[in-house]
Amino acid sequence: MKSLLISLFVWVPLLGRSQTSVQVVTKVIEKSLPYTDGQLIQLNAQKADVTLKGWGQSTVVVKLRLIAKHPDRAVAEREVAYHQYVLQNENGQIELSNRFIIPQRAGKLQSQLKAVYEINMPAKALMALTNSFGDIRLNALSGTINVTFEFGKLTLTDIRGKLAIQSTYGDIDGRNLDATLIAKTEKADVILQDLSGTVDIQSHYGNLTLLPATSLKILKVDAARSEILVTTRRLSDFRFDVVTSYADINLPETLMPQVSKSGNKRTFTYQPLDRKSEVRIQNSYGNVTIQGEKPLVTN
Repeated sequence: MKSLLISLFVWVPLLGRSQTSVQVVTKVIEKSLPYTDGQLIQLNAQKADVTLKGWGQSTVVVKLRLIAKHPDRAVAEREVAYHQYVLQNENGQIELSNRFIIPQRAGKLQSQLKAVYEINMPAKALMALTNSFGDIRLNALSGTINVTFEFGKLTLTDIRGKLAIQSTYGDIDGRNLDATLIAKTEKADVILQDLSGTVDIQSHYGNLTLLPATSLKILKVDAARSEILVTTRRLSDFRFDVVTSYADINLPETLMPQVSKSGNKRTFTYQPLDRKSEVRIQNSYGNVTIQGEKPLVTN
């Protein structure tokens, strides 16, 4: 498929103290790239919203929209050209990227620039993705994926395989995950539902809400100054090993006597018979709350 370039001009009213019209100039590029098993897809994005969806074809299909917004249409038309991009399959690797280059004589950027990727890719492909100041959506993927992002949100749906995440000021919202997941987060809100597989999370200055499924193998959390909530249908479906320093452990009333206290340290160990799913949590300066079928008691 050859690249297709289209420019669109749209009036969009913005309401404020005075009504202002904004011109939106969009250049659209569509490209299809053949994929070979084991090939790496490298996506380096800037100020981009990225949607990746797995499918059964051995092709990577990319739709990239490059956007400039400004009240003056001439300014938006001129500055949409500041977008630079690469969509290519060379040297055994698929390279996708966008960036902004402002000519030296152009002066200060006046428009709001944004890129939007919509990508269909083989479900089991290898992907390395970086992004800043934009949202990422991953759906129906089962390969090996590495995501590094900041100042945005990562949404995960129906993920298998291997997934590594590094997030700074980037929130994560996931559902139906059955993967080998390693996540390192800094100042992020994380919500993971229907969580299975093998999960290892490091969190600093964040909030974690975790809903493990009974098919979970092991969940390990190493946190500092993070609030952690684990919600289960039945606590007896899991083994727990929880340690906090300078923080509390909150549990259903019947389990509170099992919390041991030693100085500023709290420990909760719970090992019902014949249960293989394991939850291990260490946290300092942040509470751990575990909810189940019984009423909750807080310290």
